Amino acid sequence: MSDPTAIVIGLDGAHFELIDRWIEDGKLENIGSLIETGVASDMESCLPPVTSPNWKCYSSGQNPGKLGIFWWENIDVDEHKVYYPTERKSRPDEIWDYLSQAGYEICSIGTPLTYPPKSVNGVLVSGGPDARETGYTYPEELEDTLREEHDYRVHPETSIANDRERAAMEIHDLIANRFETSLSLMKDGDYDFVQITSFYINVLQHHFWDDWETMRGWEIIDEYVGRIRDKYPDSNLVLMSDHGANKLDTVFNINTWLSEQSYLSYKWQYRVTSTLADLGITRSNIVSVTDVLRLTSLIKRLVPGSAIDTVPTDTAELKQEAKTDFVDWNSSKAIASGQGPVYALDESAVDEMRTALESVTIDGEPIFENVYKRDEIYHGEFITEAPHLMVDQAPNVHVRGSLGREMVFDEISSSGWRAENKKIGLFVADGPDITGPANGEISILDLAPTLLSLFNIEPPSELDGNVLEGVIRPSSSNSKV
Repeated sequence: MSDPTAIVIGLDGAHFELIDRWIEDGKLENIGSLIETGVASDMESCLPPVTSPNWKCYSSGQNPGKLGIFWWENIDVDEHKVYYPTERKSRPDEIWDYLSQAGYEICSIGTPLTYPPKSVNGVLVSGGPDARETGYTYPEELEDTLREEHDYRVHPETSIANDRERAAMEIHDLIANRFETSLSLMKDGDYDFVQITSFYINVLQHHFWDDWETMRGWEIIDEYVGRIRDKYPDSNLVLMSDHGANKLDTVFNINTWLSEQSYLSYKWQYRVTSTLADLGITRSNIVSVTDVLRLTSLIKRLVPGSAIDTVPTDTAELKQEAKTDFVDWNSSKAIASGQGPVYALDESAVDEMRTALESVTIDGEPIFENVYKRDEIYHGEFITEAPHLMVDQAPNVHVRGSLGREMVFDEISSSGWRAENKKIGLFVADGPDITGPANGEISILDLAPTLLSLFNIEPPSELDGNVLEGVIRPSSSNSKV
């Protein structure tokens, strides 16, 4: 069996800002060696710089305006509802679809926004926060094999909110298991293209930033980069991310700001919910009591989920599902999601809101690098469903989109995060068909057409990115057509 033509290691939230120090200290020798002998560059993600939509932007080569996915929620301002367009995840053709159609065998493991898995010429194992612990493989019977032979899990059992150290250790094991499983599948198969994605490294970054827990996650990744490079020396090896990450020092509650500026209004039920929080009646308290009384399963059967959602969290926030019911849609002019999207219910207010958002500062510094109108950054059939405005978070700023926060600017500890995403990620590549540095900036949209070109597949016209001509050399020996 020959080495795969391309092995892509996807690293959620990866950027040089964090790992350069560990490379210099010799803790990430294999990644450092790959950078030294190959090509390394910043890479810009689509806005918002979030797992959803950017892993789909990568795999499809299309901007969110064509995908119809704009964050972890879409807001329908006409129907007055907040939802996630699950069916759109499987709609576009992706790298593995094009390669399968051309007769190449693929193995993709762990990439977010691939659940439920598509049928491909090879294997596809879904990953990311949207994937479930069942029904995550193609072919379907592979799931039993992964579970029985590799003790494979999609997610850690422990949440960081409940036990930080135990959860971190489970994530370390999960990262290693993902690579071990991939190496086993690669040993048993004859794949032309392999994608191995580690989503949970960014969970460590969000919660621990540059502490030991995150560094250990990166050391595990580095070990497997070295093993893969040694075992498959004739493969083109690519490291890439969906976005970057940076240290968090400012939390901006955008819906609180919209409310204070009279753009967002709540129904009377929301005021009742806020009062419940003031009285100490929160979701975690209720769960604690029902756990002690062994009534949790009974409560779940008897109480509708929508009713449970109206009980606030410990920080008086409402879950996403409750936004629909608690916003006074008829009296509001706008509502926002987290990390960027702002939807206008009154389109005549868009310009005014944009100007107002551009003027928001903390300690005299703007908290947004830019505020875009949707047609300035998106195009495609779903442009009319896109958020009317997109705020581009300044470095070290987290825009939180939940309802119920009292202050516009909040304590960093209130978010539970120590780091936030940023739009600049990374691209690193080395191998027989990697020819030189990129000429100009690299976009995440460029990777799909570039990888297809590596297999001598003409990128379809619907792809938005460009082939990185200076980086790769298409080789006729890679062609099956």
